[in-house]
Amino acid sequence: MRKSKKVLLSVSGLILLVVLTWLAYYLIHFYCYDNYKDDLSSYEYEKGTEFRPINESKSDVDGMVLATENDKLKLYVNAETAEVAIYDKRNGEIVRSNPVNADEDAIATETNKNYLKSQIIVDYFNASRTEGTFDSYSYCTERGQVEAESIENGIRFLYNMGDLTSQTGIVPQYISKETLNNVLLAMSPEGMKFSQKKFVESDVADGYMEMLESTVKGASQLRKLNKYFEEAGFTYEDYIREMENSGVEDAIPISFLIPLEYRLDGDSVDVSIPMSGVEEYGGGSIFRIQLLRYFGTAGTEEEGYMLVPNGSGSLIRFNNGKTTASAYSEYVYGIDPLAAEYTVMENTENIKMALFGIFRENSSVFATIEDGASFSYLTAGVAGKINEYNYVYPTFVLRGNDKLAMFGSTGNEAELPIVESDLYDANLTVRYSMLDEEHSGYAGAANYYRERLAEEGVLSAKEKTEEDIKFYYDVLGGVTMTKFFMGIQYDGLYAMTTFDEAAEISNDLAASGVSNQVMNFQGWMNRGYYHDVTDKIKVPRALGGKSDLEALSNTVDSNGGSFYGDVALQKVTLISKRYSASNETSRYYAGYIADFGLVNPANLRKTSGLGYEENIYMLISPKFLVRYADKFADKVQNFDIQGISLRDLGDELHSDKRRTNVIDREKALDVVEARLSNMEETGKNIMLNDCNDYAFAYADDIINAPLTDNDYYIVDETVPFYEMIIHGYIDYSGSAINLSDTYDKTDVVLNLVENGASPHFMFSWGNANEIKNTGLNRFYATTYLNWKEDALAIYEEVNGALKYVNGEAITNHEILENGVRAITYSNGITIYVNTTNADQTINGVSVPARSYGIGGV
Repeated sequence: MRKSKKVLLSVSGLILLVVLTWLAYYLIHFYCYDNYKDDLSSYEYEKGTEFRPINESKSDVDGMVLATENDKLKLYVNAETAEVAIYDKRNGEIVRSNPVNADEDAIATETNKNYLKSQIIVDYFNASRTEGTFDSYSYCTERGQVEAESIENGIRFLYNMGDLTSQTGIVPQYISKETLNNVLLAMSPEGMKFSQKKFVESDVADGYMEMLESTVKGASQLRKLNKYFEEAGFTYEDYIREMENSGVEDAIPISFLIPLEYRLDGDSVDVSIPMSGVEEYGGGSIFRIQLLRYFGTAGTEEEGYMLVPNGSGSLIRFNNGKTTASAYSEYVYGIDPLAAEYTVMENTENIKMALFGIFRENSSVFATIEDGASFSYLTAGVAGKINEYNYVYPTFVLRGNDKLAMFGSTGNEAELPIVESDLYDANLTVRYSMLDEEHSGYAGAANYYRERLAEEGVLSAKEKTEEDIKFYYDVLGGVTMTKFFMGIQYDGLYAMTTFDEAAEISNDLAASGVSNQVMNFQGWMNRGYYHDVTDKIKVPRALGGKSDLEALSNTVDSNGGSFYGDVALQKVTLISKRYSASNETSRYYAGYIADFGLVNPANLRKTSGLGYEENIYMLISPKFLVRYADKFADKVQNFDIQGISLRDLGDELHSDKRRTNVIDREKALDVVEARLSNMEETGKNIMLNDCNDYAFAYADDIINAPLTDNDYYIVDETVPFYEMIIHGYIDYSGSAINLSDTYDKTDVVLNLVENGASPHFMFSWGNANEIKNTGLNRFYATTYLNWKEDALAIYEEVNGALKYVNGEAITNHEILENGVRAITYSNGITIYVNTTNADQTINGVSVPARSYGIGGV
């Protein structure tokens, strides 16, 4: 009996020890792990002072006063309407925050006229989760509820937005006994005698008094009360405090205090909304702010166009007559995957650049979103639809929200709005640059932005050489394949291309005249293409092991090329063995773990594995990305390979909506940038896939860059603005040519030449038929020997044009009237691309139909 007791106690102790050990591991490894906080950025909210305009003998902008100036610009303001105007000393041009003749708009409704006169438009939820909208004109400046403060190099407007009228004036209907006694003591004897009779004890909260109903309805009594309270020093802010503290629902009206700042910086004005200065009252919850909707807007009599970052870049011409088209609207860096619909209605390219512009004959305004870009989306519209103006502006989504479908016992369905409790904190900033004549138009803007990024150290010019352009190719290595052992099914690795076979491809390309090749080997570690998480690195023996991997890198190097090993850090396949999905995955509201995958053609949902579970993936929380990415950066240094190809670190950006620890996209961006910096510190070359602009600083090569735009009806022209920024600084290619849905060799060549892009293919040594029963069966045309001839022909033709401008910046891009596009480089060479079916002669250069010509060689 005693022995049994000892055994029971021992077993119980052992179980307790295991439980405590597991609990300690959980707390340390998951719950308390917060290293990501070391990467988060911050900002300071500058203290404002009384606004005093600068005196000058004559204003350059009628009806406005000078707030500040520098050697290039003057900032003028109207302190009552909060309108601003930027006066350019270099050319005398004026850019305004709002059109001057808004009330004369012939097609705008009263609401749209109010929007034309507003600087910010706020969408919010009330306490009942019903949506509402305040525009800064009708809910602030028209009511005299805006104040101006001076800040360094600029001005701050404080918008008190909302209907602040009170039935009882500044005298609260509910007031604490303590506050009332203090106010009464500050009154004259006459005021004290009158006022104390107008309140009785209330049951809304302990220690509260309530105004008599007869007094609430008595206009003369309220006038006297307000007079006595004002004399006692009681303010509207005191009224708000007392009414809020009473706890009475809807005791005070919904209102918001929003600071909007303008600061001059060289040839630019930085426009900011520091979210730490935003205050919400009356149960209102801001979820979206439109900023300077009509800054620099152009009327129906003006000529010009707007630039939007649609794919590689798009132009929307003023007054293009497309009034039936939907306005252009896209999220910067794509919508947060956790907030996106699972059903895919269209296949579009995400925005890669946080910028836009509006260009007219005598002035060019180029805007970049400097802070808060990942919260934003851009909208552009043309005159003739809702008003007589052409416009482009950003909107910031500042609080996550969604609608949860609820089903009752009767089968009825209702939608319950879900709204995050806290506003996202960022110093939302858009820099509007007033471009000089040298930098006019979209080509000038590209030159301006490239020069600025170079000055800031984001871009570094590549050494100019006369070598051939690069030939990019992915090599498909290890592939997950269903195998059997003694009748038992398991996931095994199939070597589509071993390291030795990849070396043969590299040698063969070199022997065929490709002297500048870039190999991106996919599926080289941790069980292949759909690899396990990256806290460990194990090279499969089936591919040749570590020694053959390093030998392959040396082979590519000796052939004059660059070798990259591909890795996915943010998307974790469902078949990962060492990943804790329940703890480390970004969650949606209510703790839901979102799975993603391929688009199912039957229902268009992007959650399908199409029969292969490895195609389904989870998004790692930014909180735990730190652990896996940093461990990979540490361990990859033990491998003698030239570079790392980051499959998803340069373009994937998502939040974590875990209720106990929301990580918004700006915080996630801080984490991602810190990881990119750590990868750079490994000393290895960095290749980025489909790279967003925040990652430019870390890229040596970019693959799958956008070489066209989304074909929206409102768009008039496609331009290679993305490429115009980085050519000569970062080498790049478009998507894999042999995996394209359509294939016309001439179209491919002309598109590459216009964009200054190198060809890109995906190869495998094994026959592509071998993977038709795997999750990678979409890579159906990769066999190297089948594609070698076409690949070399395309490379030779593209190289025939671009080898003359390798390492040079694109300084101009013109869309000529005859259907030819002219691309000029910093060495003076111009390449003419003719996509028409007729031969052309441009500036003495013969340009055959559906071909190109070169001038200045």
